Amino acid sequence: MKSKLISVLTLAILLPFVGFAQQLNSKCNLLPYSIFKGASDKTPVVLNVLGTSPQFGEIPKHTGVSAYNHLKSVYKKNTKNSRGEIDDLLQALGYTGFNDPAFTSKSLTPEILPAGTVGWMGAYSRGHKYAWSRLGKDFPTFKVYAKGGDCFLYIMKKCGNAFYTPAPNCPVSPCPCPEGYTCNSQGCCEKIPVPPVFCKTQTINITGSGQVSSGDVLNTSKTMEIVAVNTASGSTKGLLLGSYPVSVRSTYDFNVKGEAQYSKTVEVCTEANSAPAPMNLSLPLNLNYKITKNDVLVGDGEKLYLNVTEDQFKALSKAYKAVNVTTTATPNLEVASKKVSSSTATETISSAFGGGEPKCADQKINFLGKTEIKDGSLKSATNDVTIIGVYKKTGKLDKGEMAEKYLCLGSFQVPVKSAYEFTTSGGSDVSKILRVCTKDGVAPADQNINVPVKMTYSFTKQDVTLGDYNKLYVSLTEKQYKALSKNYNRCCTEGGEGKCK
Repeated sequence: MKSKLISVLTLAILLPFVGFAQQLNSKCNLLPYSIFKGASDKTPVVLNVLGTSPQFGEIPKHTGVSAYNHLKSVYKKNTKNSRGEIDDLLQALGYTGFNDPAFTSKSLTPEILPAGTVGWMGAYSRGHKYAWSRLGKDFPTFKVYAKGGDCFLYIMKKCGNAFYTPAPNCPVSPCPCPEGYTCNSQGCCEKIPVPPVFCKTQTINITGSGQVSSGDVLNTSKTMEIVAVNTASGSTKGLLLGSYPVSVRSTYDFNVKGEAQYSKTVEVCTEANSAPAPMNLSLPLNLNYKITKNDVLVGDGEKLYLNVTEDQFKALSKAYKAVNVTTTATPNLEVASKKVSSSTATETISSAFGGGEPKCADQKINFLGKTEIKDGSLKSATNDVTIIGVYKKTGKLDKGEMAEKYLCLGSFQVPVKSAYEFTTSGGSDVSKILRVCTKDGVAPADQNINVPVKMTYSFTKQDVTLGDYNKLYVSLTEKQYKALSKNYNRCCTEGGEGKCK
């Protein structure tokens, strides 16, 4: 049990020192000494036991310090002409010899050479000799690297013999490998196999869609004369209620949709000798709109005419003076005619493959599309506007009395018009790199494809509101208030159907 435990501990200590035994550079086989040569074509001698023909003798411990001190002692005693052999080995590795200051205990790295490692093993029999050998089991050793190089040899712990593992005889070259080659398990470079390619037609389907819904409120104000007229009587007289700032609130909701759809066939490189499945690309659409002009027309633009009944005219004439009513041409609102600028389905010409041995290259294809529409929307409506007279009493107020006195003077139909001009646009821009077939394997120039963008739009809401939600307030003097109070009161619901009398 104790011996098994010692074996396990020894294995745990030695395993970290296992290294890569084979040279990676074939130039190491040409270093200037007899041990440095290529692999032999003879059957190697299998070594299960070391120490029968020692060169420099057994090294006591598996450490760099122990190995260096042992070689130093052997070098000093010069047993079996060891001094000359050690110098020759180290000089081939670029040192001046054992006494080179660069050669220290750190130059000897403890490792384990695994069973099956082949190389030139040293021995002493009437001189130092080297035989083609294979290790029959794992052996502890010390690796000695060339001074400033990648080549190395080993000094075996058990016998102190030098051991060189040559670079492999490779058909192409040993590792490391140039581009297009890979390193195999024998340390040789092999060409990376290139799978056959075929030129096949592939369909690319491009689709895209988008939608934007938005709205806004635009507030303006204009001073207008408010005039009551009785058109049924044919009179050219009117009653001027005064000039007042009329606030106008125009609101809109706008919706725009965009769609893009296009298909194209491309000769692509594929490793399968069959047509690839269609490629479906989703095209992002960027939609925008901008209101470039907004106009509102109330009444005839300068005056707000209230069409009153004969009774209302008589009642209002008690408080307001008559004025002449002149008929003027009502200004008209106009919007610009529709203009559309859009990319059509066009693409740059690309040369066809044309047969022969397929050659592949990357090509960037840019799918581009843009549509811009300039248009306008004109809407006419009639608002039901209520006129409310306001008198502000001054002086002493009775208990519970409010200073502001209101009279509802009636509700009247007022024509309004609103006009909007706008620009709406939809654009797309997406790129895709494809592996395409070419005649010479040279990457073709980028290809630009214009994808048509279809757009639809509408104003889902286009309203105009006057004053305080279609209520206009006119100022009354005390005299006007008293005169009108005989026919009007503060309630706008009297007179039936929500109308003032």
